[in-house]
Amino acid sequence: MEKTFWKASAIIFFILFAILLTFIIWSVWYYGDEEAKTNECYYDICGDYPQAFYVNDVCSCYEYDLMGGLVIAKETYMK
Repeated sequence: MEKTFWKASAIIFFILFAILLTFIIWSVWYYGDEEAKTNECYYDICGDYPQAFYVNDVCSCYEYDLMGGLVIAKETYMK
């Protein structure tokens, strides 16, 4: 009975470890990809504008109007 318990525990541990490792690798890759898109939005696409925001694959460039408020100058969908 005890040998079966340890084998089952080891199998469950390895499965959970593999799932955790897969999640960690995916999250690091996803964060790096989002960081690269954010930098591309801020520096490459909206380099001439004072403000830029990147949300959900949409890069929005803003400029100031005459009253000092921000208005959208350009929006770009990034794949």
